[in-house]
Amino acid sequence: MSSAVGKRSKAALKAFLAAEEDSATEVAVVDPRAVELRSLGAEDPATLQAIREVFAGTSLPDDQEKVRRILRTRSEIQKEWGDARDSFLAIGRALISLESELTKAEFARLRHGTERLFPFSDATATQLRQIARAVDGGRIPVTACPGSYGTAYQITLLTEPQLRVARERGLIRADVTRREIMQLRREVAADGAEPPPPGRLDRARLREERARLGERRTRLAEELAMVDRRIAQIDELLSPVIDGEAETVG
Repeated sequence: MSSAVGKRSKAALKAFLAAEEDSATEVAVVDPRAVELRSLGAEDPATLQAIREVFAGTSLPDDQEKVRRILRTRSEIQKEWGDARDSFLAIGRALISLESELTKAEFARLRHGTERLFPFSDATATQLRQIARAVDGGRIPVTACPGSYGTAYQITLLTEPQLRVARERGLIRADVTRREIMQLRREVAADGAEPPPPGRLDRARLREERARLGERRTRLAEELAMVDRRIAQIDELLSPVIDGEAETVG
């Protein structure tokens, strides 16, 4: 009897262990959507934090399905955004390569007929070439180039001092907005000098600006005087012809 009890005990123990293994297996089977959510979130925890902040006060941050959908959509958009960047960089490089193979006269004609040959204007083509040169020249790291060519072009317009300030502020990044870059251009002068705080008058800077404007006014006045003199000379040369025509007509 003792042996039978022992056997039953062993059998019961095996059954118990088997049940525990089955239970452990069940626990190990997790919702693949939860795994995907953790995977997406692990790649960019800052996005999960942003979702919590954007939807604070709502139940969305606790809704795994909706959070997963936002993360997947963001991932898809990021890929397409990157593809868009690669596309306009490729177009810019192709245009630069074409420019190098044409004479100046031929390239001028190409620019004049851009819209007849390509699905964009000459202004857009110019911007795409400038962006490609900035990226290939190292001014804008390719990984930091925005997916919008309009925003990328705004970065190319920054002077070296402005570009330095932009780097210091963390604005040279793929998700920077055009508004941020344009705001920087308004705040930081081309020479890198930032405007004084509101309420403070930078007299030295104003005097420098006034001197530059005075010099420009003098140059413009001289140019205008030259134009007036040349017009007078032309009128004098044409006056006999004009008089003759007037007499003929009369």
